[in-house]
Amino acid sequence: MDFIKINYTGRIKDGQVFDTTDVETAKKEKIFDSRRVYKPLTVAVGQKQVIEGLDEELTSMKVGDKKTVTIPPEKAYGQKNLALVKLVPIKFFKQQNINPMPGLPVEIDGNHGRVQTVAGGRVRVDFNSDLAGKTLVFDVEVSEKAKDEQEKLTYLIERNFEDAKGFDTKVTGKKVTIALPKDAFHDRNILIRKAAITAEAFKLLELTEVTFEEKWENPKNEEKKEEKKE
Repeated sequence: MDFIKINYTGRIKDGQVFDTTDVETAKKEKIFDSRRVYKPLTVAVGQKQVIEGLDEELTSMKVGDKKTVTIPPEKAYGQKNLALVKLVPIKFFKQQNINPMPGLPVEIDGNHGRVQTVAGGRVRVDFNSDLAGKTLVFDVEVSEKAKDEQEKLTYLIERNFEDAKGFDTKVTGKKVTIALPKDAFHDRNILIRKAAITAEAFKLLELTEVTFEEKWENPKNEEKKEEKKE
């Protein structure tokens, strides 16, 4: 199985750009998100980590290859499903201190949707993806490919922690040890990230054991080290 990194810009056919890995493109198209890290996306090819039509194209691409790919709804986000358009009592929103307006994104019972209309004490919410029913066009480039199991593991770390800097990994047969950097200790989602890496390592790398190492030091010792440096 190939682990690769891709740069891409996705747009609706004859329409706007909705996603990109390039920060300048994001700013130009007015979709820049300051909370996001703009960098190549790590993909395990054939594992449905991207939409079906794009995943299929990646199987034949090599490092350095660039393509413009047109993907129909059936191999993207599917057609609109009328069963996912629901009426919600307006009192639900009032209880949440939300003023429902057409176009407002909402989350109900873990499902993400968008308000369509507000009338007669009821709010119509569309829980379809905003891209459902759309033909999409991707400009995609394969920028890197993992050469061995060690690099594949690094890719998984980058995928789940945004950056592999400071991580020390060791692969021995079907077992792996991952030493976490101090910066990772302050991540509120560290348990979720560790669980995600472990699950992907078992599934994609067919490992039998994953061990995490964490080294904590007394802050007073750190202060003493800094004083000596000065």
